[in-house]
Amino acid sequence: MSTYGLLRNPHLLSCLAVFALCMTAVSPKVCGESNPAPLRFLTLNVWGDYFENPVAEREASMETAILRDAPDVVALQEVTPNWYTSPMFAHLEKAGYALVRGDENAALRRAALTGRKTPKHINHEPLLYRKSRLALLASGTDFFHLSLQTSKSVTWAVLEDKETKRRFAAFATHFWWKNTGKESDTIRELNARHILWILADLRRKWGARLPAILGGDLNSTETSIAHAMLRRGGFRNAASHADIRSRHCSHHGNPVRGVDGKYHGSMRPAETDTPEHSIDHIYYTKGVHALRHDIGVYQDVLDITDHSPVLVEFTLEE
Repeated sequence: MSTYGLLRNPHLLSCLAVFALCMTAVSPKVCGESNPAPLRFLTLNVWGDYFENPVAEREASMETAILRDAPDVVALQEVTPNWYTSPMFAHLEKAGYALVRGDENAALRRAALTGRKTPKHINHEPLLYRKSRLALLASGTDFFHLSLQTSKSVTWAVLEDKETKRRFAAFATHFWWKNTGKESDTIRELNARHILWILADLRRKWGARLPAILGGDLNSTETSIAHAMLRRGGFRNAASHADIRSRHCSHHGNPVRGVDGKYHGSMRPAETDTPEHSIDHIYYTKGVHALRHDIGVYQDVLDITDHSPVLVEFTLEE
């Protein structure tokens, strides 16, 4: 058929155009198949209930803060027993989320080598995942140092995207909190080493290229040795490497009660409201592409916790 004949046959011409697009497409997907929506990973420290800051006053707003951006994975910190028994987790389950706490008894048996008695309050760092999007393949938890503090741990999960069948490891963690110089920095470095050890073990079981994304309150800025350890282990900080990055700080200080009897929070001064002062971070490894990094500085969040949620949109690469 002549070129003129092709031009007079729009149906055939459109078929050839689609064929050419398929032949030149970078993605191995079947031509015409739409790319899956980016996955969303949120990390948020809920500010426990240790400071005469009862859960009941804050749970509804906390639920809003978690659900606002419809995350697919949520890493929480300082989830005390009163949080676990609050209506919030039942509401999150109705909203389509499943809770991951890992095998706490097994973690306690491992940690018992320290000689510490079983603590009353355990596993303050759970994960949530959206059941409609993701499938749970494996999970676990570990306590970093019961001899120092019972509330610092890591919970992990191996998740599979039901649409693409791609797998990744998700971590929720909370590092040592004190700032006493080199000693505290070293403890946090050991926390980071522990996570790298877990990831290495997961990769032996689930494949050497298993990507990972980690969120948590690391109680340290990106210049600390704990972060250097994560970078040496192949992690990147979304605050520095995402395509779009927030310019806010994640930690704004404790809300205080006003004359109305309610908690109220405020932003940090402009000179310290910068990423360099953040202590809440989302890290990721090769195989993950971070599209957008965002820190939520909504007033309802400022009023219920000393931390702002950190959200990263990401895709899993081939």
